[in-house]
Amino acid sequence: MTEAVGMSGGLLSECGLPSSQMMKLLSADFTTTDDVKDMKPSELSQATGLSLKECVEVLRTASNSHHPSPVDMLQIYQEGTELPQIVTFCKALDTLLGGGIPLQAITEVSGMPGVGKTQVCLQACVSVQLPKSVGGVGGEAVYVDTEGSFTVKRLKDMASCAVHHVGTIGGVAEDVSGFTIESIMKGVHYFRCQNCVEVLAVVKNIPKLMLVHPNIRLLVLDSVSFHFRHDFPDARDRAKLLRTVTKELIQPAVTHKMAVLVTNHMTTNVKEKGSATLVPALGETWGHCPTLRLNLSWCGPTRVAALTKAPHCQNSSAYFQVSIGGLRDVSDNMQPSTAGNLQHEPLTKKRKIMESNDR
Repeated sequence: MTEAVGMSGGLLSECGLPSSQMMKLLSADFTTTDDVKDMKPSELSQATGLSLKECVEVLRTASNSHHPSPVDMLQIYQEGTELPQIVTFCKALDTLLGGGIPLQAITEVSGMPGVGKTQVCLQACVSVQLPKSVGGVGGEAVYVDTEGSFTVKRLKDMASCAVHHVGTIGGVAEDVSGFTIESIMKGVHYFRCQNCVEVLAVVKNIPKLMLVHPNIRLLVLDSVSFHFRHDFPDARDRAKLLRTVTKELIQPAVTHKMAVLVTNHMTTNVKEKGSATLVPALGETWGHCPTLRLNLSWCGPTRVAALTKAPHCQNSSAYFQVSIGGLRDVSDNMQPSTAGNLQHEPLTKKRKIMESNDR
């Protein structure tokens, strides 16, 4: 998928560069445009001996020589259906999302304080590490905490229940002894960011972090709105930086087949005639950035998740609860009496890990 939608590298010798520059490039083992596309002029100059001015021209010429390579829709469909999804241990919520939290996409979870946004993030950090033998992703997580709401004890509680659950699944051919509380805790890489600059620095550093931890399959940003709402009184400056953050989030998601999960606050949208409604913060500019938007709210004493934006699922709702072990389904007798047909049929195959909940 990545190679197909990306740029195909051509030979530098076909870019029309002067022979003197080509000799130095070839001597330093630079033969294709892909070899230089991510380099800075200073780095290329140090590696080849070319002047900074010459390096700027080489990089500009190499960049202009790239041409998009088309890919047929059947290939995109086949590769998309083969990607696993991160289950939430709540069947209703997974069904709502079309099978779970998708990879190669940005999923936003919004809602009022205390409704369960961070709980969804913690559950995802555990679920992303489920072994592949039981339908999991078998990856690791990066947690970027901007509010200080991350709780190690909650993560450990969820990890303990997940380990017990996987250990009781019958018919598992492969050994899951490596899936332990310790391995789960070790598989979550935590960053505490105090301002927007630190958030952007961490996000930009994800590709380098993956060189050390190549199994990272989930990036959590909890929350995207905390610093951006208070540090940027000018909406234009905020919108510009949000576009930069979005670009930095989606690039590793697509390239490394990661899921990006962000939380967002709610704000009051005042309409004409004094009416007002609660909407996710950061305005319409940010609203176009997430691939999926999930809004959490209360229906009496019961939590409800409403899918308001998704390219592969219809907008609908599902009830869920937060237990000691993490996210779980709500029993029929606990659902509000106004509950209708809130869910739609899942679009992906069932997982062993979720099927076992019926046992």
